[in-house]
Amino acid sequence: MTPPPVEALDAGVIEDARRRQRRQRRRAAIGLLVIALLGGLAAVVALAISGKSSPAASDAATPGGLRTGALAALHVAGPLAVGPSGALYVADVARERILVRLSDGRFRVVAGDGKVGFAGDGGPAVEAELSRVSDLAFSASGSLYVADDGRVRVIGRDGTIRTIAGDGRYSPLVKSGTPALSAGLGSVHSIAVSGTGLSIAFSAAGQLYISTGYQVLRLTSGGTLTTVRAVVTSGPQRGSLRSSGPVAMDRRGDIDLAGAFTGWSIWQVTPNGVAHEVGFARRSGGDYATLERGPNGAVYGEDGSTIVRVAGHRLVPAFTFGMPVRGESFPLTYFVFGPHGTIYADDYPGGTAFEAHQQLVSVRNARVSSLWQEKNAAPK
Repeated sequence: MTPPPVEALDAGVIEDARRRQRRQRRRAAIGLLVIALLGGLAAVVALAISGKSSPAASDAATPGGLRTGALAALHVAGPLAVGPSGALYVADVARERILVRLSDGRFRVVAGDGKVGFAGDGGPAVEAELSRVSDLAFSASGSLYVADDGRVRVIGRDGTIRTIAGDGRYSPLVKSGTPALSAGLGSVHSIAVSGTGLSIAFSAAGQLYISTGYQVLRLTSGGTLTTVRAVVTSGPQRGSLRSSGPVAMDRRGDIDLAGAFTGWSIWQVTPNGVAHEVGFARRSGGDYATLERGPNGAVYGEDGSTIVRVAGHRLVPAFTFGMPVRGESFPLTYFVFGPHGTIYADDYPGGTAFEAHQQLVSVRNARVSSLWQEKNAAPK
C-alpha cells in the first residue's frame, strides 16, 4: 500500500491538535463558569446568614418609611399618626417614645430613648430625648413632625431628628415674624385651659400650622412664624380669639380649633380670619380633644365615644362606639384615619372614673377590633 504523502500526515496531526485545544478551552470555560456560580451562591448565602444574625440589619428595617430601632412594649398610648404607607405610629406618653406598629402587632421604636428631656438633635431619633409629646403629623414627603413640649421637631426618613420651631421656653404670645427657632412655643395657658400641649397640622398645600393653646402660628418657608388672624365679629366672644386647642385644616383652607372657649367647643377660622363657633362637643370633657382631617377633606373631632364631623357651622355625628370594646364602653381620646376607611383610636386614661383600662383599637366597616390593651388589664 502506498503511504500517504508527508503533507497529508502533517495536516491531520495539526487538525487533531486544534480539536484537542478547542475541547480544552471549552472545558476550562465551563470550569470557570461553575466556579463563578458557586462563588456567587456562597456570597449570597453568607449575606443572608449575616443579615439574619445581625441585630443592626433588623433594626434598619423601615416599616412605614422611617428608620426604626429595637422592639419595644407600648405602655400608655397617646397621640397617633398614620404614615404614607399606612403604618400606625403612636406616642408612648409613659416612656416618652414614639413607636410604629408592625404587621404582626408588635412595636418598634422610631424616636426616644426613654429619658425625659431634650437632646439628640442632628443624630438618630431613636437616641434622642423627648418630653411631653402632644401631637404627631406626617408631611407629604413622609417626614414625621412631633410636637415635643415647647418645640416642633421633625424626623426624616433616614431617622435623623432636628428642631424646626421653638426653643423650649414658655411664652404667652409669639410675635409675627419671630424666627421659628427663637420662639417660646411652650404655653402655660395651653396646659391650664385646654389641657393639651402643642398641636400641629398641615394644610392641603403642605404648610405647617402650630397651635400653642393661646394662638395659631404658620411656619413660613423663610423659617419665621406668622400669627394667624382669628376674629369673632359678633356675640359674647367678639374680638380676637385668644385661645386655641388642637388644630386641623380642611381642604378649603379653613382652620378648625378645639378647646375650652365657651365650654368645650369647636371654632372654624376662614382664610380671611373670621372665626365662627360650629358647635359644642357635649359629652367630652375636652381635656384631650383631637381634631383630624379625614380622607374626604372634612375635619372631624371627638365627643366622648362619638366622632363628629364639621359640616358648615354645625357638628354632625359620624361614628359612635356604641358597643363595648373588651368589656367596657370606649370613650375615645385620640383618633386618626388610616387606609381603606380604617379609623384608629385610643382612650388615653384621662377619665379614670369610666375607663376600666386603656386600649388601642381599629374601626373598619363599623366593626371595632382591639389592637392593644394595657398589659395588666385582663379581658372581661
